[in-house]
Amino acid sequence: MNNSWNLEKLKRQAIGNQKFDDYVLNESGILKYRDLEVLDIGCSNGFKTKILFDKYDNIKHITGIDIDNNAISEAKNNFKNNNKYNFELKDIDDLDSEKKYDIINLSYVLQHLEKPKEILRNLKNKLTDRGVIIIKVPDDSFKFCYPDNEDLLHKIFNLYENEIMRKQNITKFTDRYIGKKVYNYLSESNYKDIKLYYSITNTIEKTLEQRLKLFKGSIAFRSANNKNNISEEIKNEMNYLLDELRKLFEKDDFYYTMTVLYYTANK
Repeated sequence: MNNSWNLEKLKRQAIGNQKFDDYVLNESGILKYRDLEVLDIGCSNGFKTKILFDKYDNIKHITGIDIDNNAISEAKNNFKNNNKYNFELKDIDDLDSEKKYDIINLSYVLQHLEKPKEILRNLKNKLTDRGVIIIKVPDDSFKFCYPDNEDLLHKIFNLYENEIMRKQNITKFTDRYIGKKVYNYLSESNYKDIKLYYSITNTIEKTLEQRLKLFKGSIAFRSANNKNNISEEIKNEMNYLLDELRKLFEKDDFYYTMTVLYYTANK
């Protein structure tokens, strides 16, 4: 069973979204309180946890959980002399039933869960009365490009979802179109003061280096080269499609845009 994420990819995501992550956290209103308790679900090796929460003196304690044993081992080693942090190898279903948190953070986590609405309903009971949940999710329906005469983008998405993603233990339940659904999940779970924020990134006025970096971060991870249970035929097909789309990103007149959605809600 492989429950290991690409830690370098997660680090790049954290750095790339840092300003907007900070913006959403401040907009949530929770930082007006003192002695805050934080739960970061899907904390990986603690890198993204630290850059989001470490700067605030009114955050008293941060608990990070993840199912990636290698990442948690790294986090425990890196933070072994820092009493503000506690990292645990733990599934979201195994949280302490009595412990309450002022901030529950799920960054690129909810889309991978088998029953996201049920999870959100349960997490509501883990919030303090002043608590806020913060959710960051992708949605591939908010990605598009032009010109793409061969429809490469959607061919890549379809091949990944149907032939690659479902065959990997860590992504077998992943919903790449969850972004538009989260509001209803929160509303049906009786969260209050639900707010939506969105961060848009595109290729306008980007250098070649910046465009290729965007391609690598938002599309190229769908390669099947290092994934299990994938035939050589599928690997070759995906590599061909990715190579062709990458060539489009090299063109100055090519346009691509993506959107990351953020939700905040109170108990």
